[in-house]
Amino acid sequence: MYKLSDPFDYLNDNSYSKSNPEAFWDEVAKKNVFWDKMYDKVYSGDEIYPDWFKGGELNTCYNLLDIHIKNPAKRDQDALIYECPFLKKTIKLTYYQLYEKVCEFSRVLLNLNVSKNDNVLIFMANTLEPLIAMLSCARIGATQCTLFDGSSVKSLIDRIETITPKLIITTNYGILNDEIITFTPNLKEAIELSTFKPSNVITLFRNEVLDETKLKKVQTIPTIPNTLSWYDEIKKLKENNQSPFYEYVPVESSHPLYILYTSGTTGNTKAVVRSNGPHMVGIKYYTFRKESDIPQIVFSHTNIGWVSFHGFFYGLLSGGNTLVMYEGGIIKNKHMEDDLWIAIVKHKVTHTFPSPSVFRYLIKTDPEGTIVRSKYDLSNLKEIWCGGEVIEESIPEYIEQKLKIKCLRVFGQSEIGVTSFISVHALNIPYRATGVPSIYIRPSILSEEGEVLNSNEIGLVAFKLPMPPSFTITFYKNDEKFKQLFTRFPGYYDSGDLGYKDQRGFYTIVSRSDDQIKIGFNKIQLNTIDTSILKHPSVLECCSIGILSPDCHTAPIGILVLKENPSIDLNKLQNEINNIITQDIESLAVLKKIIVINQLPKTKVGKIPRQILSNLLNDPNYQLPDDVNDSELFYKIKELYMKN
Repeated sequence: MYKLSDPFDYLNDNSYSKSNPEAFWDEVAKKNVFWDKMYDKVYSGDEIYPDWFKGGELNTCYNLLDIHIKNPAKRDQDALIYECPFLKKTIKLTYYQLYEKVCEFSRVLLNLNVSKNDNVLIFMANTLEPLIAMLSCARIGATQCTLFDGSSVKSLIDRIETITPKLIITTNYGILNDEIITFTPNLKEAIELSTFKPSNVITLFRNEVLDETKLKKVQTIPTIPNTLSWYDEIKKLKENNQSPFYEYVPVESSHPLYILYTSGTTGNTKAVVRSNGPHMVGIKYYTFRKESDIPQIVFSHTNIGWVSFHGFFYGLLSGGNTLVMYEGGIIKNKHMEDDLWIAIVKHKVTHTFPSPSVFRYLIKTDPEGTIVRSKYDLSNLKEIWCGGEVIEESIPEYIEQKLKIKCLRVFGQSEIGVTSFISVHALNIPYRATGVPSIYIRPSILSEEGEVLNSNEIGLVAFKLPMPPSFTITFYKNDEKFKQLFTRFPGYYDSGDLGYKDQRGFYTIVSRSDDQIKIGFNKIQLNTIDTSILKHPSVLECCSIGILSPDCHTAPIGILVLKENPSIDLNKLQNEINNIITQDIESLAVLKKIIVINQLPKTKVGKIPRQILSNLLNDPNYQLPDDVNDSELFYKIKELYMKN
């Protein structure tokens, strides 16, 4: 007879979830979630469209805030900490203070006739206000869609016409890479050109810049006509003697909580939909299952609008922990060398989730970890989480052997909503492996024909249906595309990743399936080539691309960022890199060409959009997606490619 482990025991819970899944999820849901109306069935529906916790009613905001403010030990604990080195600003909100602000803004939404049948579009900077808006939407039962900064006019038009929001909430500017970035100019144009018009727009007018030149820039940012002011709408409540909305609206378990656009690494964004009940149960179990009751203080510089931020935000609050959020981005050298670690020390952070690019940089500039360890007291930092993309084994090895901090490898997808693979310390998983499947997730390594492969054979990673409660219920207004996830291998979700399982049952994700190229009769993973390129001491970052020649043969090229000023002999550099590739892989994988550039294009979560680069270099008629970040970098790479 199984029971949920307490403290967390991977082997116990994994066996429990597989031997009696309905009893497992029933215990999770009843133990961890407050239901206004208990569900009738744990699981119903079918494998592709499971109806988890049918008949149940709950409120996500209540489960994140109200539960904690009723606990004297929690109400005055920090829930959110905002950190912005550029503005020299730190703001802390306890659970009670956050609750008051959310109830206050919930009343603002109700005054604008926003209800549980409405969508709200949030296009804001990485500040506390969008989080207040997200929780307020949940409190009144509305569905929110939060977008990342830098969205183009065309992508904003698409989002507005697809989401059809009753209300749009925005801000005039944000901070990224020590620069002011604007929000309202693109949004103003998008609203003007869109066939759908929101009933109202609320703008958070920020005015925190100290530099006089930058202050003048802020003062010239266009304003959206007839916009309401965030602060004025809250001020009206007091003028009209209106109390905050301390009540809440219970919604059906299947009611959509949020719509989230994926990162677009492959140039193909999807609008993931998550429902309240399954999402709440999933994050309560999967996110931050702990071995003690001591609150975690987690620092993430991930921007709002991404699945990783949503996971941290909802997950940490569900467990009564503290989220340290960051405005500005960890992009420049000084951010990776100092700003990241200053924030960790300042707030006594226990866990952090930096981009793998941070450690690729430190491996080159601080190979023994002595500079970081001598400058900063990291004694409170218990664990560094690393993932979000395929990582080479040198990264967890560096974190544990040089920085002397435990490293937890994680891997997941926007569709799944939680980590699909995780490295459990008690199992002594080797650095080269991604980890073991998260509880209840059941992967198989399949051939292109759908046959299960043997140990150490690289194949397609597919997950046995049904997927866990956290999985997306559909793609918003595009169910046909959603169903395509399950058509290739009936009974499985096709993740689009390549990987293998070793003899001990540990899984390694090697790449996206479209990051594999065929050279002759051999299949080569491009990130394997990347790993070899990074061994060269002059290379700081890289991305290999398969180039298709007129005779239909494929050969890789390398796009490199060098550690020093690139006055190096490029022919010599290419030969040295190819010698490494030949030793690590084989001679057929050597680079046909190298391109040296000052910076690689990346998504907002730090991933290199390899598929978009490949399309751009291979197809002369290819047009970059409208919401691609740093389009000038893509065109610069293409220009250099065409010259050489």
